[in-house]
Amino acid sequence: MMLLIQQKSWWSWLWDNWLVDIIIKGGPYIMVPLFIFSVISMGIIIERIYRYLRIPKDKKIAQILEEVEGILRENKKIEPIVRYFEEKKDALSFVFLSVLKRYEFLLQENRSINDMRQELMETAVDSTSDYLEEFLPIVATIANVATLLGLFGTIVGMIMSFDELAKGGRGDPAVVAHGISVALLTTAAGLTVAIPSVLGYSFLRRRAEKITKHLEPFENHFVNTLLREHGRIESYRTIVASIYRNGDLTEDEKEYLRRKRIELDISDEEAKLIEDEVIRNLKEKK
Repeated sequence: MMLLIQQKSWWSWLWDNWLVDIIIKGGPYIMVPLFIFSVISMGIIIERIYRYLRIPKDKKIAQILEEVEGILRENKKIEPIVRYFEEKKDALSFVFLSVLKRYEFLLQENRSINDMRQELMETAVDSTSDYLEEFLPIVATIANVATLLGLFGTIVGMIMSFDELAKGGRGDPAVVAHGISVALLTTAAGLTVAIPSVLGYSFLRRRAEKITKHLEPFENHFVNTLLREHGRIESYRTIVASIYRNGDLTEDEKEYLRRKRIELDISDEEAKLIEDEVIRNLKEKK
């Protein structure tokens, strides 16, 4: 035994004498795909666990939201926020960038603040699920296919064994029994791949659901901050631009703007600055 350890490492011995032997006995056409499936499944499970562990803690998320709020108050633009998150490579950045992308489209559609809030929260939750559950369907598929592939190998092996027994009644029972035992090896191999995959999928799926629910308050805070510091201003600016484009305002249009200021919680000072800016831009275009 000591001589074996000196000549070869444990992994080399395992590879050369055990794993390869099982693959050959079970039939490479079945065992090789099962081995590949096991590598893919374990790789995805390990990668997902690593990603889940990299999700920022509550204190770090709160710090990020404070920084984002400060940038919005200072710049009143979303471009610096986009650049801020593009520099990071984590779950929050993926989710918030998806929210910002959807937000830009909603602004162009001139949607109400309530509609935007609802749409952005749905985008945040969906993006979180997409990020956390990426590749998990592959693990579930491997679990199902591995079981069926192992069973298929067993059925083929059983057919070949009984075919040997049926050859004129001259089949050697020992040979047939050996063939059956080898055939059952593929079922065992398929279950060896399927069971960890099922357990890994169930664990990761449940963990993803918990993380998604845990992040919802932070996502809600981000959406509210975005709409409060930028969305209401841009919405009012869009409304003012569409009305002032036609020239002097009628009494109905003035009343409409007054109601919108109340709805969007726009102060008189903010309204004056926005309206002056819009009028100035319209004059420059003319």
